[in-house]
Amino acid sequence: MSQAELRQMQLIQVELLAEFDALCRKHKLRYIIASGTLLGAVRHGAFIPWDDDIDVEMLRSDFDKFCQIDKQEFREDTFFQTNKTDKHYPWLYGKLRRTGTQAVRLGQEHLKMHSGVFIDIFPRDGVPKSVALRSARGVIATMCRKILYSRVAYRLSETFIGRLGWSVVRLIPKQAAFGIAKLLSVVFEEKRSERVGCIGYHGEAETNGFHKRWFTELVTLPFEGGTYYAPADWDGYLRYVYGEGYMTPPPPNRRHVTSPLSSYSL
Repeated sequence: MSQAELRQMQLIQVELLAEFDALCRKHKLRYIIASGTLLGAVRHGAFIPWDDDIDVEMLRSDFDKFCQIDKQEFREDTFFQTNKTDKHYPWLYGKLRRTGTQAVRLGQEHLKMHSGVFIDIFPRDGVPKSVALRSARGVIATMCRKILYSRVAYRLSETFIGRLGWSVVRLIPKQAAFGIAKLLSVVFEEKRSERVGCIGYHGEAETNGFHKRWFTELVTLPFEGGTYYAPADWDGYLRYVYGEGYMTPPPPNRRHVTSPLSSYSL
């Protein structure tokens, strides 16, 4: 992808973010720009130049309300994708996609799901105080992700044993993972928790959880010509995710997209 094409895709994503923001404001829903998007807003006031996606995060209670918004309120060329709106979609978070475009992640070419240019919308559920319960929740969440990721991993694995193992895991129905993840969100309810994490995304930070106040005490920050919600303590969030030196860009040899596309159409 050329720099001009990357920029064109970023601008489509900014359109989607602006639409998402408008709907959230209309329905009084909380969200934050997150991860590399928040880092870009703080460090550049825009995308990290080599970044190719936008991430937003919401508490589960707000995400569920967003899921209930009538599709007539979205632009005609916008599709809100979850495993309930697209039966072929295998993930535990949502995407807002632009129809008439294409952005297919490497290794996902065989999936029949809607594949337009997108932004990611991650719901956050409760993380228990107990270290033992937190560990158990993390193991079960990882199991759910492995069941779903097997739909991709069995093709990407570089060894016969790996492909065989993932092929066996792939026999477990997607609905089993969806059901277990739903049970986790009910047992560890976000409204009763001080820390929250995304069941559908990996990492130690997700297992240990984020301060819930990062999703309830908000400010707006400039990003790509607009202003979007972010944690009031954005410094604490970014230090937790990226470490103390988050304002220093990585060396040139590490400035690349983290999830490359195998095909795209803008």
